[in-house]
Amino acid sequence: MWAEALAEEVRTAYPGVHISLSISRGYLLLYLIVIPKNERGTGLGTRVMAHLVSAADLRGIAMTLNPTDTLGADLDRLHDFYRRFGFVTNKWRGEIGASWENMVRVPRNSGAVADNPACSCSCCPENAI
Repeated sequence: MWAEALAEEVRTAYPGVHISLSISRGYLLLYLIVIPKNERGTGLGTRVMAHLVSAADLRGIAMTLNPTDTLGADLDRLHDFYRRFGFVTNKWRGEIGASWENMVRVPRNSGAVADNPACSCSCCPENAI
């Protein structure tokens, strides 16, 4: 339920962004993120990812994802983009307790909401009712 609340928060904060999140094997799985074509290259994707990793850090939950070029993106650019947010190649794919996705990011101990003024979501502990 938390992943769905976070996805809805992103959709509200960043209209036009298509996103799908879930919890899988204890990880926050970023299943899909699509930035509108007319807003690519404007920093919107960076702001959305900052929002997501901030929320994950506040929860202390690792994130995982599978970059893909099926929607026309350049796979090398995607890998570089996600690495900027601390994602690394998942060398333990499928091992006991590890995710199956290609990239993983461990949570960081930070005051993420304070670092991300766009985050006013109810999914973050400071804003939860």
